Amino acid sequence: MNNQQSTTQKFIVLKVADYLLALPIVDVLKVVNCPASAYREFKNMGLVQLGRHTIRVLDLQGQFSSGDVSQVSTNPDFLIITRSLEGELWGIGVQETPNLMDLPLENRQSLPKFESQSGFLELVSHSAVVSNSEVTNTIFLLDIKRLLDVINNSHRQSLSNK
Repeated sequence: MNNQQSTTQKFIVLKVADYLLALPIVDVLKVVNCPASAYREFKNMGLVQLGRHTIRVLDLQGQFSSGDVSQVSTNPDFLIITRSLEGELWGIGVQETPNLMDLPLENRQSLPKFESQSGFLELVSHSAVVSNSEVTNTIFLLDIKRLLDVINNSHRQSLSNK
């Protein structure tokens, strides 16, 4: 194993609102184009039909603007497909093409814990600052377990309020 492999980890980097977010490649099953025809039929339920699979689509854009992870309001161009611990398929809808990126481990920092952590901070575990010759970007690392826990908890709360 060379030094480059031991000090970096691969991530799928996506842009949501004004944030760059990253999912570890080990949490990503597939990145696919999301045809409008596959999305249109179940749009109001936040679902998309891809082949024989029905996938729940998450709206991270909504999470960062209103604090609620809900169904996607516009047709996403791409879906980042992941799986819950229970084996359920989930898709994170994004408008821009996600990128594969090697992030140096030494650039990762744990985010501080806050007493009332809500919204955006509930979904991320670390940040990484990445610089190239022209631009410095902060990338927030999504924690898929936290993300799905937040969704399941908000779903349970909405059911109990009915």
